Order: sequence, then C-alpha cells, then structure tokens
Amino acid sequence: MDTSVSSSSGRRLAGPRGLPVLGSFFPMLSEPLALANKLHARYGDVSLIRVYKTPIAFLRNPVDVKRVLIDEPQTFPKPLIDNPFNGNGLTVSRGDHWKRQRHMVQPLFHKEKVRLWSGIFSEELAKSVERWKEMGARGESFDMYTEGARLMFGVMWRTCFEEQPEIAYFDRIMDAIDVFGRRVSPLSVLLYNLMPRMDPRHERVYTSVKLINGWIYERIGKRRGRGTEDGDITLLSMLVEAKARDSGESMNDKEVRDEIVNLFGASFEMIATSLTWAIHACTQHPEVTQAIRDEVQGVTGGAPPRYEDVAKMPYTNRVVQEINRLCPPAWTILRETASEVEVGGVMLPKGTQLLLCPYAIHRHPDHWKDAETFDPDRFLPERLTGMHKGAYVPFGAGSRICVGQHMSLVDTVQTLAAVLQQLDVEYLGKTPVEWQTRLTFVPKHGMPVRMRARQG
Repeated sequence: MDTSVSSSSGRRLAGPRGLPVLGSFFPMLSEPLALANKLHARYGDVSLIRVYKTPIAFLRNPVDVKRVLIDEPQTFPKPLIDNPFNGNGLTVSRGDHWKRQRHMVQPLFHKEKVRLWSGIFSEELAKSVERWKEMGARGESFDMYTEGARLMFGVMWRTCFEEQPEIAYFDRIMDAIDVFGRRVSPLSVLLYNLMPRMDPRHERVYTSVKLINGWIYERIGKRRGRGTEDGDITLLSMLVEAKARDSGESMNDKEVRDEIVNLFGASFEMIATSLTWAIHACTQHPEVTQAIRDEVQGVTGGAPPRYEDVAKMPYTNRVVQEINRLCPPAWTILRETASEVEVGGVMLPKGTQLLLCPYAIHRHPDHWKDAETFDPDRFLPERLTGMHKGAYVPFGAGSRICVGQHMSLVDTVQTLAAVLQQLDVEYLGKTPVEWQTRLTFVPKHGMPVRMRARQG
C-alpha cells in the first residue's frame, strides 16, 4: 500500500507505506540504494517514504536538484544533525556558523594551497607504489580500499600535523572510521536523529569519538604552544591561524578539532574510495588501462607523474570523472524544507526531509544515455555542451559544494596514473562487485587485487 502527499495540481506524491509507526526505517537503514532505485523505478523523479512521523522525499530530477542545491539554498537548508564525529564542522553546520567557517576553511583548499602539499602526496604515493611492488614480488594480494586508505592516512597525517605517520594508529583509526562510516553516513545519521535509541552502536561510537579527540586535541595544544610560525603550511597551523572575516577572531580548539575531523575523514574516505573504483574499472577495461599508460608516457616520459602533470592528462581525468559519476563520493545529499513548498509539482510540508541521491541522479534516463555503461569519453568537452547543472553532482553543488573537490580529483588522477604506469593490476574478487553505503560508496567485501611491477 502507498503513502502520499497531495499536490495543488491534484498529482499525488506516492511511496510505500511501510510498517506501522516505523514506516520505512529498516529499508532505509539496511539497503538505502536499493530502496532509492525501487522508488524511482516505480514512482518516478519524486517519491515519498515516512520514518516514524517524518516524511522523506527522494528527488532525482536534475531540475529539482539544481533548484535545491544552487538556486534556493535558503528554502532547502541542511537539516540539523546531531553528529558525534563531525561535531559542528563544515559538512554538518548551518547558518551563520557555517558561513563563518566556510570563509576561513575554503581558501585553504584553493589550487595554490593544494600545490604546496603536493610534495607530501608524491612522497607518500611513491612509498605506497614500492610497497605494492614488494607485495606483488612475494605473490601477496591486498584489499585496494584498505591500501588506498593507508596511502591517504599518511598523506593527511603529514598534511595536518607535519609528522611522519604513526602507523600504529592506522588500524585503530580504520576501526573508528568503520564505526563512524556506518554511524555517520548521511542516511544513518538521519535515522538516528529520528529514532536514536534504535541504534545498537551508540556506545561504541562515543568510545571511538573519545579516542579520536584525544590525539587531535593533544596536537592542537602543542601547535598553539609554539605561537605563530612563518612558513608552516600544515593544515592544522592554517586552521589555528585563520581569521573570521567579520570579527577577526580565530577558531577555538573545538572548532579546529571539528574541521580537522571533517577534512581528514572526508579526504581519507573519499579519495580512497574513488581510487578503489577507478582501479577496478581499469582491470575490467584493458583498453582504458592502455590509453592511460600511453597518455602518462607522453606527458612524463617515464618519470613518475607529479601534481603539475595532472592537468596535462585529459583522458585520465575523464576516467576519474566517469568513476565519480558511477560511484559518486557524495552518494547522498540531505536537505529539508524550511516551509511548505512545491517541488516537482507537489506541495511538501515544512520539515520534509529531502534525499538527493547522486547515484540515481547520475543515471537519470533523460540526461545520461546508456547510464550503466562505463564511458570516459562522455566527459569530452563537446559532449558536455548543454549538460544540465543538476545532472552531475559528485561533490554536491552550489554554496555547499565540497571544499576538497580539487584535491580529491588531483590526488585520484595522480595515483591512478602512477599505479598503471608502474604496475600490472589483477582483480581477484567476484563480478559484479557488491557495495555498501557508508560515508562513501564502498565495496561490501573489499576489493582484492594483486599488483606486480611492469616489465620493460
């Protein structure tokens, strides 16, 4: 049986009624992507479910997406989320606090700043490539997601703290990210807000938060104790020294902590995930692998690719863009209605939660031909002409677009280029790959691969 909201035009916004009281709680928690696909297949671009008493509308039409994210953000604000991991950082904050923090944080990820950190990335990438060569020489396989996360752990640790990575922390942080990834994915946060006592991981989450907070606050304290230092390009120092535009005030320790966690966690998870899916796609499409190798050779002449080379590799960039279409890092985006408003011809009451799923948006049949086909050339400039601004939103859109999107794209392209330049990659898992939804869109059973040094 369906549930519905009536529109002024007489059209009904329909969706499954779900269980008494709980509504669609369990499908949302266990299989949100499958639910989104079923809803859009049956009900079209706008559909409705309920969790407890809260209406949740699924949107996938790029016209509605552009309106919500770009044209009218004040009408469709970020919902208030109680998130023990991200605190009140950029990804969850709202209103004046968000504007203040965005002003201070966004300049830290401009291209010239990312270039300053590129040497760190290249060094950590070279270490990882050598590690993977050595593992291959011993006949060992590994999980691509875990190794991609290990790479980004080293990169972000040094970028944030200017210390050599304390690898002993890696396993503990991976465990914490696993908890947080399941607990603070956009959907589970929403569900937890609506029905918090039904989350069995409550205590484990807060134990992990305490662990993470301890080592971050320790480093903030040490940095403040040194005072202002010229030439310090660590992300921690830039956050400590950033000034608000209106008041000239700096962030307090809690605000610095929240932004470190947001930026560290997002970069850690998003880049590792994009790299994992890109590597998998190349193992399934040898012609793509060869095209990337040819391009890298033409640009670097056999030298390891650097930050400056990324812009000279348009095909490899298109591969990553296509990966981010099929497996978008921000696989779902949450907003809510600030007042009663019409969306897609339907009047939605104030407080309706809006769920925009880039996974579904990037497969809209009116905007993407053969949407399930992996085709990097769909991002050729001439084929992008006329693309709707709401049709491709892997990092969100509008004023809240991800501040780290440039860093994510550059790092993923450089890593993919270096791996395929120096290594042969064999995928050892099942096809098709099963996935699960966390902060990002990850393989459910890992991504087992074996890499060997290329000959000749």
